[in-house]
Amino acid sequence: MSNRSSAFPRLRHLAAMLVLASVAMAPAAFARGRYYNDSGSIETHHPNWMNWVPDSTRLSALSLPGTHDTMAYQGYGGSLTQTQSLDLRKQLEAGVRALDIRCRHIADSFTIHHGVVYLHVNFDDVLRTTIQFLNANPSETVVMRVKKEHTEENVTRSFAETYLAYRNNPAYRPYIWTGSQVPSLGEVRGKIVILDDFGGGAYGIAWGSLNLQDDWTVSTLFDIGNKWNKVRAHLERTNTGASSSLFVNFLSGASALAHPYSVAGGHSSMGIRGVNDYAIDHLVAGHNQRAGILFMDFPGAGLIDAILALNFRLLSSTTWLPDDFNVIFRNTAHTIGGNAEQRWHGIRNFVNNAVPGRYWHVMALKRAWGAWMTHQGNYYQSDSMDDYTHIAFPTNSVTSVVGKGTLESYVRGQLGSLSGGAGERAVALHGRLGARFPFQRWAVVVKQSPGGLSNWAYSDYGRGAHLSSGDYTYAVQAHSASEGVYLHEHGNFEGNLVRLTGGVNALGDLGFNDVASSLSVVGPYRATLCEHVNLTGRCTTATQSVSDIDTLPNGPWNDRVSSVAISR
Repeated sequence: MSNRSSAFPRLRHLAAMLVLASVAMAPAAFARGRYYNDSGSIETHHPNWMNWVPDSTRLSALSLPGTHDTMAYQGYGGSLTQTQSLDLRKQLEAGVRALDIRCRHIADSFTIHHGVVYLHVNFDDVLRTTIQFLNANPSETVVMRVKKEHTEENVTRSFAETYLAYRNNPAYRPYIWTGSQVPSLGEVRGKIVILDDFGGGAYGIAWGSLNLQDDWTVSTLFDIGNKWNKVRAHLERTNTGASSSLFVNFLSGASALAHPYSVAGGHSSMGIRGVNDYAIDHLVAGHNQRAGILFMDFPGAGLIDAILALNFRLLSSTTWLPDDFNVIFRNTAHTIGGNAEQRWHGIRNFVNNAVPGRYWHVMALKRAWGAWMTHQGNYYQSDSMDDYTHIAFPTNSVTSVVGKGTLESYVRGQLGSLSGGAGERAVALHGRLGARFPFQRWAVVVKQSPGGLSNWAYSDYGRGAHLSSGDYTYAVQAHSASEGVYLHEHGNFEGNLVRLTGGVNALGDLGFNDVASSLSVVGPYRATLCEHVNLTGRCTTATQSVSDIDTLPNGPWNDRVSSVAISR
């Protein structure tokens, strides 16, 4: 199956009108749900996220959410045994692609155990549910560790022979990949890849060949930090390790004094963070470019999404981002706290790490605000939490041909005639900018008092304007200038300007004879500037922007250009 992607569509306008924050639940509980989940449902949904990953991607290059003791979700054995809250199908629908299946060999069949505890599920149940999911989502693959668990009872054949009986069952055989090397995704779409933890690699990828961290002993709650240090160290090894090697990292841990739910979720009344909490902060902060397989207990929506986000790095920088990123952005945005400036830094680090090679415009806005922007590609807006909303959108470039002073002067002249709330003002100002400078794309944000970095923060790529009038502050950012050669009235790209995409024998026809003092070149253009009309007199050539055209050969040129030849 080939990677399904498309090029950027045509420019679209999107309005983010006045937003007043509303919080659906207590912040602490909401944030906890992002990294830890102990309910029977989850706030993320990625049934076919592998659809957009290129076929050529090796399994070892992927970052895969996994569940430790996958089938221990029904509470059999109590809190020391339970490690999940979602059933298998819900885990897969949420985006989990690595399963930890522990089989007891009894009566020549496999029952699923966690240690001595029977989980009231059999291997047939696991295979049937997984295959049903793959039939519904043939772009996906599921990695399944198969491990021998507890004691054997009433058997007439070996564990491996019973496994082969399952694998050779006509209902299962087409779906179980039989290779022992790390495959490409294209080789195993619609199939189960076995991590063989019982046969030394004869029945799948050998468990012993993996780069593994599975130190599961956490003696007390106060040892959770030590467990996290081991997880983090292995994440660092994964990040720098060979791309052909499969890395596996268990976030899980337990003991009589530290049950799985506490190790994963922490103990808030004691001020103890869980491993999942540490992990989501680490991943969202951009410390990893690859995470390998992470086997987790009670993973929350944000943690699953923070792992999945790393797979966007496998896409070309010109690929339209799939819908999965909408959910991922919302869930990960809410893991970032602090004031607007701190949130802006956090979101910027996340999107630049997860989806590099693009120019990301990021905003963090508190309470009354409005925005109107032209964006190229996708636009993402989080839900409101703690009165903050987060926005991110990419553009093809941050090229601006309007001088900073020229822009500020124009915007200042418009502010007195703007009216309405923040949203209405943003729409009106954006429209005026587009009419005055139609060759330039614009992002406009308007913030009602109070301002300051504690209340809003946004990306500034250099040639923007930040002005206040009355109770409102305005931020204007230019980006993605149209290709062409631009002549500017003053040095440093200031003053009136004219855009050329073809030669002009008499600049006086455009009201620009003997006016140009600086030059912008956007795209693969070559401009020949001449002293007199019809390309006569002295001439000089430029292929890149020049803040003072007197620096070009054969000068002086300031206010001495009367005709231009343009070529590509």
